[in-house]
Amino acid sequence: MNDDVDGRLKNCWEICCCERQENGEKVAELGECIASREFMGHSCWVLTGTLGCGRVQGTAEEKEAVCSNCEVYMLYHRGVGTERRRVSELYPEEDMRYSGVLIKNMSNRYKFLSNYNSWALAKR
Repeated sequence: MNDDVDGRLKNCWEICCCERQENGEKVAELGECIASREFMGHSCWVLTGTLGCGRVQGTAEEKEAVCSNCEVYMLYHRGVGTERRRVSELYPEEDMRYSGVLIKNMSNRYKFLSNYNSWALAKR
């Protein structure tokens, strides 16, 4: 299990030691991570601008390959993570935000594909 002393699950910044959480050592240099600001420490892979492999990553789509090999993803991903049920139980507000971000990401992907298809049809 990935419990803190108080029985809570560790946040991504505690697992990855990125130090971009509120009052972290690297906040002055890199800014506070959006996962910390948005209280999404168990869902960082769906957010744009989190660290991965020591550097700030792009959109959720762009970082999927990097994040799918990450310990945080393997623990907390709502589809495949070993601690997915506990995240939902212990952090229902984060779970709701996670679902909202996924829906937004899917909607943006659909809009892109729809616009691309319209453009491609117009080119014929």
